[in-house]
Amino acid sequence: MYYEAKIKVEKTLDSGEVKEVTEHFILDAELFAEAEKVMYDEYPNHKLDVFAIFRSKIREIINDKEDDKPFFKAIVIDIFTDDSGKEKETKYEVLVCAESVAEATAITTEYLKQGYNLRLDEVKRTKIVDYIPYKPAA
Repeated sequence: MYYEAKIKVEKTLDSGEVKEVTEHFILDAELFAEAEKVMYDEYPNHKLDVFAIFRSKIREIINDKEDDKPFFKAIVIDIFTDDSGKEKETKYEVLVCAESVAEATAITTEYLKQGYNLRLDEVKRTKIVDYIPYKPAA
């Protein structure tokens, strides 16, 4: 399950100034407590405040994070016919790393070709700075 975590951490800027910044992550974990622990493990020896952890609405991460590219959230509509023969829609979110909205749209459109009746509804940039994959407890 994907969780999103928001943290405040002290970082040294390029100018040498130490400043508290807010960062937003998406991570793969099984429990809230595990997600919180992962955030503290990511920043050992830092003053850190994990001030929000919540279940993400993201169903899938389409591609890998690249250092110089931001994440975009794409809302996908899955159109299907239920047991009574009525057409229904289900919306879900996917995450894509891209240079721009246009590139994120192109990547997501390619991803949608795997399904029968999928349609792209919206693409918007997120504040998520990184993805932390699942790490089983040792």
